[in-house]
Amino acid sequence: MIQPTALALLVSLSSGVVASAPAPKTPTPAKAAPTPASAAAGNGCKTCKEQRPTLDPQRFAKLPEREVQAGYEIARKIPATLDRIHCFCECAESPMFRHKTLLTCFTDLHAAGCGICLSEARLAYDLKSRGLSDDEVVNTVESVHKTDGHPATHGGN
Repeated sequence: MIQPTALALLVSLSSGVVASAPAPKTPTPAKAAPTPASAAAGNGCKTCKEQRPTLDPQRFAKLPEREVQAGYEIARKIPATLDRIHCFCECAESPMFRHKTLLTCFTDLHAAGCGICLSEARLAYDLKSRGLSDDEVVNTVESVHKTDGHPATHGGN
């Protein structure tokens, strides 16, 4: 089934083709093979458990909830930090998701609909912006979001 946004894009593209004469074909340059630097740009973290790229924040630019786009921007800015944080929406424990870390939530649409993921990422970014180390960020985020009885990810409180 074609998604509504894909259908709208197809309609807008096809209407432009019908309304104008075809342009002369010019050769398009071939895409360069990914280099190690561009391949690492997927999530920018070579040591992360989660190696898949995060979704493009621009995908969420038209949403009224600005925090969604901001969350995906944060995931691109501090992937190594988010990769050390457990997501307390319990997507790691879920048989449906089995997420590795908070960073995993931003490799698909999960975080876009989850206030916990977005809140953890925002807090982590705010703490990093204040100069806290990754260990301090992890301990703080987990102490704020950890539910009763859930063990800390890295031996903190």
